[in-house]
Amino acid sequence: MFINPIKFNIIPNSSISFKAGQTNVFADFDKTYSPFSHVDMCADWTLSEGSERRNLFNDYFQKIKDFSDTAKGKVLLTITTGRNVSEYQYVEKRLKDKHLNYFSPDAIVTKDGGDRFVKKDDRWQKDINKSQNIEKAANGWNALKIKIAIKDIIRQEFKNPAFIESPVNRTKDDYGDISLEAQLDKLPAEKAQNYVSFTKDEDNAIEIAFSNNIPTESIKEKIEDYLKENNIKAVVKHYPKDYNGYCPQIINGRKEIVPGNKMFIKPTLDNKQISKLYDVKEALKNVVINNTNDLIIAAGDEGNDEEMLNPLNYLDIYGIKVDKTKQIKELFKDEKILSALEEMPFCAILVGNSERLEHLRQMDSLLREKGINKFICIADSLDKDNGLLKAIKTAMYNYAEQNPEYSYEMGMDLYTSLMDGGSIWS
Repeated sequence: MFINPIKFNIIPNSSISFKAGQTNVFADFDKTYSPFSHVDMCADWTLSEGSERRNLFNDYFQKIKDFSDTAKGKVLLTITTGRNVSEYQYVEKRLKDKHLNYFSPDAIVTKDGGDRFVKKDDRWQKDINKSQNIEKAANGWNALKIKIAIKDIIRQEFKNPAFIESPVNRTKDDYGDISLEAQLDKLPAEKAQNYVSFTKDEDNAIEIAFSNNIPTESIKEKIEDYLKENNIKAVVKHYPKDYNGYCPQIINGRKEIVPGNKMFIKPTLDNKQISKLYDVKEALKNVVINNTNDLIIAAGDEGNDEEMLNPLNYLDIYGIKVDKTKQIKELFKDEKILSALEEMPFCAILVGNSERLEHLRQMDSLLREKGINKFICIADSLDKDNGLLKAIKTAMYNYAEQNPEYSYEMGMDLYTSLMDGGSIWS
């Protein structure tokens, strides 16, 4: 089935792309692209030589590499993660140190939709174009200028804070020498007990970890006032106890590891905080508007992946506004919505059984009753019979059945590799 831009009043722009047969995969990292935990990948004592889990890990990524070799540039992989770039690079380095197979992606998007990095000359380089686009869309968002203003605010609220920059606001157990804990160990106790730590290398997100001595509630209010006064479109979120990221606190000269006292400032677009949806939507918009016959796949396992996995969030590309007060069953009575979903060159892969994605599994059931396949649900990325790679290939095969130009342009070698002997589609 071909996308019909005239039907949905979509007019191609002047930079039409002819990349038919391209597949763009956007995959969450932890528990989606990476089947194992941070500890499994990074700790010295895990995935040891000869262990079954190491063999599974190596086999999994070898198959992904083999598939990429067959694809010959027709499948582009972007990891979209809640980690920042230093956290992600640390994991890659630890995998290399442990001599494990790992297939590095073509691009990474950090901090749940923040900065985008692309691989060039075997190094990760920031996509400046995305940063410039966000700055314009968020009415002058500029992380460097905002950080300077935040430091002035903190100085007004607390005398002599110890400002530091840490690659990662976490512990040495998690991230070794690049961690906040390692940076604090270099400071005298009287400074370390009053720290304010900004993470590095972020244009589209600001993360700050605070000593509990710092009056963060009043600081949050003043940051919000500053953003409002300067008409900068951004949101400030404060987590006095961040159980997703433990940090050190210096109490009476002694170090304790506790849930972090953190603040996150991110730009807003269309009155919503930037999220993983942004990059996926931009890619899908390019396919639809330019009628390239390409396919977009999004894969994830948790609530922070929901926006990019939900096909309803892309309907405005077709000029369709979704009334989110309506039940899904009611929405699916609208033939215009169903027609757009059927033609949408998009597939979501749901990994695991998170309750926060249950409504998407229900959406899958309702759409399948109408003959529309927009989801593939798998229990585990590592499953040799029905894991992430098989789900990607299934999504590609299904779309190739709909769109002959897509299947033709991907090439016979890649198309044949999707069938795995034809057994699962017979």
